[in-house]
Parts: sequence; structure tokens; C-alpha cells
Amino acid sequence: MKTIIQVIFIFCCILIKSQSGTDLSIKDIDNNQSVSMALLDNSPSIVFANSIPKQLSLNTNNLSNLSVEVTPFYYLNKKKYEGYEFFGLKDTLSTFKYKSGGFHNLSKITLSLNAIPKDSVTTIAFGARTNILTLYNFSPKELHELFVEIANDDDITEKAKEKLKGKGIDEPSVATDEYGKYVILLEEEKDRIKKELKVEEKLSSFINQLKNPMVTLDVSGAYSSISPNNRISTFRTDRYGIWSTLGLSFNLNKDYTRFFKFYFFLRYLKDNYIEDNLISTNQFTDVGLKFQVVLSKKFSTAYEYVKRNGDGGDYRSVGQIQWKFSDELTFNGGFGKNFEISNTNLITFLGISWGFVNNPKTKN
Repeated sequence: MKTIIQVIFIFCCILIKSQSGTDLSIKDIDNNQSVSMALLDNSPSIVFANSIPKQLSLNTNNLSNLSVEVTPFYYLNKKKYEGYEFFGLKDTLSTFKYKSGGFHNLSKITLSLNAIPKDSVTTIAFGARTNILTLYNFSPKELHELFVEIANDDDITEKAKEKLKGKGIDEPSVATDEYGKYVILLEEEKDRIKKELKVEEKLSSFINQLKNPMVTLDVSGAYSSISPNNRISTFRTDRYGIWSTLGLSFNLNKDYTRFFKFYFFLRYLKDNYIEDNLISTNQFTDVGLKFQVVLSKKFSTAYEYVKRNGDGGDYRSVGQIQWKFSDELTFNGGFGKNFEISNTNLITFLGISWGFVNNPKTKN
């Protein structure tokens, strides 16, 4: 009942938030999935990467498993999350330059907390992830050319004034009553120039180049603790692991709305359990592949296969769908075979992800 109330509260927030106005923020179809959930193999997907972390996101799975993710640097230094510098691009006179070193990407680290209370057992998991490498389809020079063409509002204003002047309409003094009418005519002329220069198309291309990089490499780590009797004094280490995800993205149409994405996943786990009143440890190495087809800005489908090697080999084979209801709300579904958990391996996941979309803007 408590979990259902939490979910209802989340939906109320979503409905209010989804009514707010939109802007030209750089957003993505892929909403965050929780690293702490992935550690426990308890999410629609455990193979995922997202180069654009959310300020804050809530994830629930089958209405019984709730996790929270936060990107601390959104709150510590918001300036670094406004504009192209968020993506490690430093503007120069003729091109962009990638910022050197990993500290820029490390500043985008995302932390997660996952709690799973049950009748006799409570599990708490902590996780962290960050991107350490991103490569785009366009070169820094090509990205810069696109950026200049969409960010030259002053030049467009001057061109619009020249065109109005050619029509015999001079700019009046700000103190006159005619100035308000002139501003309206100026904005209309600017809109016509932007259409001629195809600014909106170029803006869309610039945004999609940034939100769908050609290559990404993420690293993640997580730790879980378990209390067999729901008492603080009985908490002990349950599982911990570290893993990396390499993502490749291939554009399928000129509008940058359809993509084929390929992921390679490598994870090391240590899993503790009690046997004959003694704590024993299993060690696993998970190797996985995922194929994802983004069919539109709102819908994608995927399949992932993960082979578990080590003490008691196993595998996970799950088909997935993802529907983006709004920039804040995403539904994730998964069906297939999971690793052996509680003597059952048939899984059906319904995941809901909701996040504060404070993504970087195309302009400062």
C-alpha cells in the first residue's frame, strides 16, 4: 500500500509537470535507468547508457521497487550544464575543441539509491555511473559551423533591419509610439530570414548530433546491503560490482529521429550468501550485448542477452520496449528470462522513470 501511494504521488507530480511549457533543451528518448537496480538484476534493462544525465529522476519497477538518482553537480555548478560546454566542447574562433582529461565527464557522475523492503528481508543498494568517453558523428569544426549558423541572432537582426530599411521602414526612436509596431515587424522579418536560412533544421541537426553521439563509454559501480530480519543490526554485504558499457549509434534517417544502437556490456560481481551459518561468496563475470532500434522520438524497442560466467553459470535474455510519454515520463517494459532469482527465471517488468528535465540548452 505504501508503494502504491508513492507511485500515485509521482504520477500527480508528472501530470502537473507535463503541462509546463517546453523549450529547446537537449533531450533524449532514453530516460535514466537506475544503476542500483541494475546491480540486483531487477530492472527491464541492465545494459544501458545515457550521455545526458537527469538532474533528479525516480524509477519504479512493477510498482514495488523504487530508486532515486541524482546528479550532484547540477546543484553545485549549474553553469556547467548550460550550453555546449556540458558536452565537453570549448568554443574558439573557428571550431570547437574537446576539453582534455576525464574531470569534465566525472563532474557528470550520477548517484542512485534503491530500497526493496519485503516481509522478512530489506535490501538497500547504492550505485554510481559516469561517462568517460564520447565521440560525435560530426567533427568539432562541423559542429561549430552548425552552431554559428543557429546562434547568430545579432546578424539576423541586422539583416532584418536592412530589409525593412529597403522597404522604406526606418527604425524609430525607442521613446516613440511607433517603436512597438516596428519591433513586431522586425520579429516577423527575422522569422522569414530564419526560414530562408533553415535555422530550425540546422538547430535540430545540432541538437541531435549532441544527444545521439556515435560512440559512448560509461563506467558504473554499485553496492548492496541486506537485512535478513529487517533489523539494522543484521545488515551485511549482499553484492557489489563494477562494469562498463560501450555504446555505438547509427543514424537511419536524415531527420535524426531513427537510430540503430548497439551496446557491449562487461561486468564483474561478488555475491555473498549464507550457507551452513557461514557467509560464502560467488564471483561472476557478465558479458552482454544489446540491440536497440529507436523508431521515433517517443518509441524504441530492444533485445539484450547477458551471459553469466563463474560460480554457477546462467544467462539473461530479455526483450524490451520503451515509450516516452513526455520529456519527464518514460515507460519501460521487459519480458523474458532473467538470471535465477528465488527459483523463478521468467520475468515481466513494467518500469516507470520520471525525472526533472533540466537538460543543457543550445545557447548560454
